[in-house]
Amino acid sequence: MGYDIAIRGGTLVDGTGSTPVRADVGIENGLITAIGDLEGTARREIDADGLTVTPGFVDIHTHLDAQIGWDPDCTPVSWHGVTTALLGNCGVTFAPCHPRDKELLAGMMETVEDIPRHAILSGLPWSWEDYGGYLDAIERLRPGINVAGLVGHSAVRFYVMGERAVEEQASAVERAEMAAVVARSIDRGAAGFSTNRFAPHKLRDGRSIPGTFADAAELVEIAKVVAPRGALMQAVGADNTILRTIADAAGGRLLAAGFAVFLRAAFFAMAQLPDHG
Repeated sequence: MGYDIAIRGGTLVDGTGSTPVRADVGIENGLITAIGDLEGTARREIDADGLTVTPGFVDIHTHLDAQIGWDPDCTPVSWHGVTTALLGNCGVTFAPCHPRDKELLAGMMETVEDIPRHAILSGLPWSWEDYGGYLDAIERLRPGINVAGLVGHSAVRFYVMGERAVEEQASAVERAEMAAVVARSIDRGAAGFSTNRFAPHKLRDGRSIPGTFADAAELVEIAKVVAPRGALMQAVGADNTILRTIADAAGGRLLAAGFAVFLRAAFFAMAQLPDHG
């Protein structure tokens, strides 16, 4: 049998926990169709002797949301074996977005993730309003790896509440509208929803980003549209009370991200300590 690609003689680590084995891998039409001692030839032969052959890695916490605009290959993660990346973490996304608010969302990413605002504004087409439109724009860039995106709480909150989103609690009507926006985002391709509870994630004016101190009822209402769709609910920096409230109210899949964030903050705090020799 002829293959498009044959990877020969590598040590195969298949991701299941099985003992690594020396084996060849045959690929046809972008799919692995054979593993073992391959016969025949392939249009492209790769000698993997002395190398490890693994499935692509999935990076579940990236902020490639803007970089993908000027670097569709998503380097350097793609150089390191990542074949799928999750965007939209920490509640910070570029959609949904009223045209007048794109500078605010770009500035929020700048202060949270240290990505220059001018690069964000000039590196993306900003041709969307809803999250599905953002995903469509990204797809047209033909990314070099697979990408999935979470719709961010900060963007959703500002889209619905405007300036009040930063420091005020939402009304019942606004909570329902936010849930509807999130539901539409998932229906249009979002893999789920992300929220931030880590106060040092700030806007350019020094205030914590929208949603950081949102009442738990708001998250519960959103979770109730996320879970039935089989989507993911991510909470960054949330304490166990918030996590349990979301989980008990809606069930579904919940991704708690916090350790790396708090560790980074701890190192930052340590760096500010006076040196007493």
